Amino acid sequence: MIIELWILCAIVTAVIATVRGGHSLRWLLIGCILGPIGVLAAVLMPSLKSKEPEVAARRQSEVDEMTKPLRESDTKTISAKPNDQ
Repeated sequence: MIIELWILCAIVTAVIATVRGGHSLRWLLIGCILGPIGVLAAVLMPSLKSKEPEVAARRQSEVDEMTKPLRESDTKTISAKPNDQ
């Protein structure tokens, strides 16, 4: 009975987070670990979706900035290769 409740909490957490603009797999794992507390966390998290285009664009650019891969042309990268090749 407890295992079924925990699985249900994980699914509900993922669905709530997805509707609010969160990453579903991440929240599914949070729901698996925290159970009912994960559902509460998903309900209380701020929505990443907005009806105002400016706010939605700003939030999307923040998400894109966090998820973009490190580019080779980035000057902050550290390489073990010598530059005089």
